[in-house]
Amino acid sequence: MADAPKRLRDLLEGGRLAELGEEAKRRRETTAKIRRLLPAEEASHLVSAGTNEDGELVLVVDTPAWAARLRYSAALLPGAVKIRVLPRSR
Repeated sequence: MADAPKRLRDLLEGGRLAELGEEAKRRRETTAKIRRLLPAEEASHLVSAGTNEDGELVLVVDTPAWAARLRYSAALLPGAVKIRVLPRSR
């Protein structure tokens, strides 16, 4: 016998899907906070910000050139910072 269909609200409020939603919310909030700390030009190229399992701040930018420029602004940010480039879509 097949399992009964689950309500969308139940899926969104519990389990792995809820955890993903919370992580997305944390990343949006962190990204907004970091953008406020950066010069406007660098902030406009920040795609995402979050922390890794070691507690380091990880910034994702849209191009390698902006990653290089952002490394110079990293001193404005708290703690250890890692900068990554958004993979190019094909």
